[in-house]
Amino acid sequence: MKKLITSAAFVLATSFAFAQDDLTIKMAIKVDGLPPEYAAMGESEMVMYSKGDKTKEETTSMMGSSTTYSDGKKTTVLAEQMGEKTGWTATSEELEAANAKDKNAEKPKIEYLTDKKTIAGYECTKAIITTVGKDKKEQKTTVWFTEKLKYTTSKTKNRRGPSMNFGDLKGKPLEIEMAMNQQGIDMKVFVTTTEVSTTKLDDAIFKADVTGYKMSTYKEIQEKMKAAEGK
Repeated sequence: MKKLITSAAFVLATSFAFAQDDLTIKMAIKVDGLPPEYAAMGESEMVMYSKGDKTKEETTSMMGSSTTYSDGKKTTVLAEQMGEKTGWTATSEELEAANAKDKNAEKPKIEYLTDKKTIAGYECTKAIITTVGKDKKEQKTTVWFTEKLKYTTSKTKNRRGPSMNFGDLKGKPLEIEMAMNQQGIDMKVFVTTTEVSTTKLDDAIFKADVTGYKMSTYKEIQEKMKAAEGK
């Protein structure tokens, strides 16, 4: 169940790619539709930092925490759960190769609506994004985006896992809502930006300290994932 919850939230949270100097974005993530005993696990927080090509993402929940560092050439992921500290690193070439299959994905359809609302101080416009999955079924995602912040999909090629494809969306998404089904459970995932700051960031924020972590290579992580999936 923990893996299912993490995967559901991760797909949307990692979709918030941005490219702007000295930008800090705080987000609240919520997964609805979980069994009552797991409801509290469906809530987490994420803070994303950006400075040029450097990014850092911090995610915390009752299940643990994780931090991802990237400078466009190398990505480092550190996680702590139940007192266990693990991590791995990957080059941009390794991640690009792993995500090569996504390059041929059908470009999503975007329907721009006239609805407006303010999120974290920025006026946002509503849009419906429709994608087609591997099962050929359509998936509709509601997005509220702003054109006041720089946004790019170029960095998604270095992402450490699956993320939502926004296609040519003409602004940065600050809120997303998507229904999904995992292991037979219907869920809704919400990611909402709660704060945006353009205060100057210290370069030290983007330096990963792996002291105390059991580190693995990206190849080793891929092999573990395949083994867990029975492949």
